[in-house]
Amino acid sequence: MFSLPRGRKHVIAAGAAGLLLTGCVSSPQRDPALTSASPIVYANVGQAHEPTATAFDWALHLVAMSTRHYPRTEALPPDHVVPAREAGRTFLAARNASVALTWFGHSTVLIRVGGRTILTDPVLFDHIGAGPSRLRRLVPVLPDPALIDRLDAVVISHADLDHFDIPSLRALAARFPDAQLCVPAGTRRLAAASGFRRIVELPWYESTRVGGVKITAVPAIHGVRRPGAAKDTMHWGGYVVEGAGRRLYFSGDTGAGDVFTDIRRRVGRVDYALVPAGAWAPRDFQKAFHVDPDEAIAIARTLGARQAIATHWGTLPLSPEPGTEQKARFLAAGTRSTRAVVMRIGETRILDR
Repeated sequence: MFSLPRGRKHVIAAGAAGLLLTGCVSSPQRDPALTSASPIVYANVGQAHEPTATAFDWALHLVAMSTRHYPRTEALPPDHVVPAREAGRTFLAARNASVALTWFGHSTVLIRVGGRTILTDPVLFDHIGAGPSRLRRLVPVLPDPALIDRLDAVVISHADLDHFDIPSLRALAARFPDAQLCVPAGTRRLAAASGFRRIVELPWYESTRVGGVKITAVPAIHGVRRPGAAKDTMHWGGYVVEGAGRRLYFSGDTGAGDVFTDIRRRVGRVDYALVPAGAWAPRDFQKAFHVDPDEAIAIARTLGARQAIATHWGTLPLSPEPGTEQKARFLAAGTRSTRAVVMRIGETRILDR
């Protein structure tokens, strides 16, 4: 079983006001371990939707999440989860694939490419946050993370609690302390709590390598709100992973904007795009931070991807739209040039065929 390393567990948040996902109310206090006396405040670039929600709007959203008012398991699609034994078997069978993906749920994808293994935004326990406001997963974590027998890099898109989960990182670091942890600009201090020995802070368009695989940080349209840190004092972004003659794009969380044309120009066409399919409602205030399915497919199409693969859906009760609608709208948004792909929880898909 996958478990926390021994020692004191990291308490992420306490109380209803502590669960601060992007767009939620900011914490009134700062943790000096996370921010300096005069922290840099990051911003989005290019044309994008302007935030319109008030603090009260986001407070209501927070209450809805923490009091179980958003759709639960019954709103998920049928056959949404791969049986545990099948998930483990297919995961192990793809160990030597040139290019393969495994979706653990939400934004956690294990990428096998060019003989290397890279994990995105790991959330590998049954909840995020702490205290009465913690959010429980609607689905199990599959395949069992204990089956991961190699980890070369972890990439973190941003420091929101549902993407930068310290307990998950610490559990991984206990097994793979020399894996490279890639984080956005301004995030190194928080990353130091993860237990990884090799932390690489990547501003937009800077790259690192793990063997023959290149990892490049790219822009996103978002923001960061995390307990203990001042708003937007840690940056956000996505990544392009290049290896085995393929390029894979991982968006993290993003709104729509014109930065994706610049990514295509500077990094090149991608083959596969991992883009969000959920947490896009209510549109009046989510659209500044989270694309809807049509916008997600448009990003993949702009980047030249042959396949747009859904992430950030069907795992946590983050928004009012049901999982069935998230899936249906994402699939409907696909085009002839960019096929929409929806994986099941625990599914492994080999892409090098």
